[in-house]
Amino acid sequence: MNAARGPGQPGHIETRLDIPQFVTTQAFDWPGLRLEAGRNNITSVDDFVGLHHYVSMNLDDRPLTLEVKGATGFRRFVLRRGSAWVCPAGDLVSVRLNSTFNYVRMSIDPAFFNRVVTNDRCHSPIELRRTYGISRSQIGHILGALVAESDAGNPGGLAFVEALATGLSQQVAIHAGACAPRVARLRGGLSTVAKRRALEMMYAQLDASLTVDVLAKEVGLSPAHFARAFRETLGQAPHRYLLTLRLEHARRLLEAPNAALSDIAQRTGFADQAHFTRLFKREFGVTPGTVVRSHR
Repeated sequence: MNAARGPGQPGHIETRLDIPQFVTTQAFDWPGLRLEAGRNNITSVDDFVGLHHYVSMNLDDRPLTLEVKGATGFRRFVLRRGSAWVCPAGDLVSVRLNSTFNYVRMSIDPAFFNRVVTNDRCHSPIELRRTYGISRSQIGHILGALVAESDAGNPGGLAFVEALATGLSQQVAIHAGACAPRVARLRGGLSTVAKRRALEMMYAQLDASLTVDVLAKEVGLSPAHFARAFRETLGQAPHRYLLTLRLEHARRLLEAPNAALSDIAQRTGFADQAHFTRLFKREFGVTPGTVVRSHR
């Protein structure tokens, strides 16, 4: 729900064919937020980059074992029931896991996170670190409230969801955050403000033909400088990052009743249905028509 292939990496997700994924809750239409709960069948994820900040919690009575790839090989982490782990946006991830466990997962748009998280100790944005085994926090209570809200059809509206997501973001910052370096710009990368504005434009105009020139002009950089800085900051070229966002948006639209492929192709900025189908299959391994039929 939150992954794109790493730059120059093949990217692969391995699942157990004898155990289908069982999803009990999904909320992909909350702006900047994605929620999912169910029973997992993924056994490994190789060389993927998170597009959003990612929070996952083990809801199974059985401990969950994660083997996470680092600089010196794989390291093992054990998450008991109610323990969570956090992966920041932009991290390149390879992980192996025992697959059949109950979970709840939430991804948070970095632009939303930066807007709602404050810390009086920092004079710069909060910087998240990959963190495992978070327990004795309010994260589980908030995720539970979000699941209940989604299952009830979101009677509280988006304002209630944003309030809960703000609380979740604050908890994530407490347990997995640190003050970012005071230098606003990493060498060759985008400044925090430029990154935020570029991502806001991409999310707001998924159906438009955004170009590097337009994005670069918006943040006051030359196209060449912007393209290099964007890749260094987010791990992908701007056009590839935008394509991933458009395909993810299209995948969510395909889950709606009476979804029409030609209409979705147009709404997500593809030249035609054939172009959309070709890129969708390359990204997800199935055609859009297959997704539509699976929801009928």
